[in-house]
Amino acid sequence: MTDLDTALGGREAYRAPGSGRRASHYRLLSQTLARIHDRIPLPEGSTLLAPPADEREEFFDGACRKRLVIYLLSQGCDWALKKAHGCTMCGHLAKQTRRLSIPQGDHQRQFFSVFDATDWSRYPILNLYNNGSFLNDAEIPAIDRSAILQAIGANPHIRMVVLESRPEFVREEIVRELRDLLPGKHVEIAIGLETIDDHRRAICINKGFTLRQYDRAAAIVTKYLKLRTYVLLKPPFYSEAEAAQDAVATIGHAFAVGSTTVSLEPCTIQAYTLSEYLSACGLYQAPWLWTIIEVVQRTAGLGKLVVGMFQFYPAPTLVPHNCDACNERVLERLRQYNRVLDPAAFEGLSCDCRSAWHDEMARAVTPFAERVIEATQRMNELLDQPQPGSG
Repeated sequence: MTDLDTALGGREAYRAPGSGRRASHYRLLSQTLARIHDRIPLPEGSTLLAPPADEREEFFDGACRKRLVIYLLSQGCDWALKKAHGCTMCGHLAKQTRRLSIPQGDHQRQFFSVFDATDWSRYPILNLYNNGSFLNDAEIPAIDRSAILQAIGANPHIRMVVLESRPEFVREEIVRELRDLLPGKHVEIAIGLETIDDHRRAICINKGFTLRQYDRAAAIVTKYLKLRTYVLLKPPFYSEAEAAQDAVATIGHAFAVGSTTVSLEPCTIQAYTLSEYLSACGLYQAPWLWTIIEVVQRTAGLGKLVVGMFQFYPAPTLVPHNCDACNERVLERLRQYNRVLDPAAFEGLSCDCRSAWHDEMARAVTPFAERVIEATQRMNELLDQPQPGSG
């Protein structure tokens, strides 16, 4: 199997209609992603420091509750470190150690530096992330993962745990192990499906797996634990209308295969990503807040749907927005929705900029292939220019 086979999710991806066109587009974008990642400065961070952590909220067990999010520093997502170069919108790699070795035991040290200093009576929910796959032994050694989960399992205050993984690392034996190490807790394994469309998941996001692979992982997770699915709103190369339609369809599929929670993740602009260079070329804009509300109103009745509020590490440089007159008001309504999971939070919300949003939703777009080719050419022209301070 070639690198391209792997990047497109294996041989099964080639059986889809248009797979030859997909391969051609993928080669162009893969080369561009490689050039972008080559610009990431050498790592400045140290795992000797306490890992980043922040406080958020989530509706759980009938009420809005506090949750603590801990980011373990690591070499980075295994997928991003491969020749496929990771996801097009993800800037996590820039804040990881990348190819610098992290010794066994270091993830435990990082985790317990925060865990032991936290008053867990305030936080019934823990989101433990490594900006990659927590279930991948190459990213988190099994002995470290086991020690961390044992400590969480023994803490009576922590009632809900969220961990992330790509589907290829979701194996029945490891999911059973999680269940046994976290007895009596609500455990969600989060997988970034992003879109139901295999072709666009490969080209627009470079996700590296198929819907069939996601479905297989979903079946394993839901057999023992709970499934959380991430759905990306407006990946690169999508129009506003395409983004809304695609998100609605993807959310429906995620609930159909057993997701307990679906997290709608509006795309942001992060440094050293393909989406950043598309934005710099004037070929991509983060989604409107009105589009987020449109998708929520159409799908909230399907199950527990939460909206990711653009909080990432590292922080985005540009986030979804409307106009200056209504941004804060609409963002607060989105926060209110997340606290109660009731679309009634949006009642009476309006602004003059909705007419511009309607125009954008109705705007005709060029064929998808033309968008990809033009964007790749424009981004590489930008990459050909000297970097500031380079000479």
